[in-house]
Amino acid sequence: RLPNRGFNNLFGKSFAVVSLARIQAAVDAKKLDAKETVTAEALVAAGVIRRVKDGVRVLSDGELKAKLAFDVAGASKAAIEKIEKAGGSVKLPEAAAAE
Repeated sequence: RLPNRGFNNLFGKSFAVVSLARIQAAVDAKKLDAKETVTAEALVAAGVIRRVKDGVRVLSDGELKAKLAFDVAGASKAAIEKIEKAGGSVKLPEAAAAE
């Protein structure tokens, strides 16, 4: 028998992680509309992620050329900078914006 090790946070959240490169590829393939707001449901419908889990977190891997508006649960600081540099905007919940 092995002892139980580690800690499982009962209140921890599991996010679906998506990179800017995958989002740009979906825009280039016409799966995502650049005029619409990018939400978790839009990413599932486009086939970029499989399930929403506790929300979507955007990471800064890759470049973003399209001007997109995001409404997601979280985003890295570098991803927010890249999105705003491309002319887009990011809307985060108040709890995630405080972190």
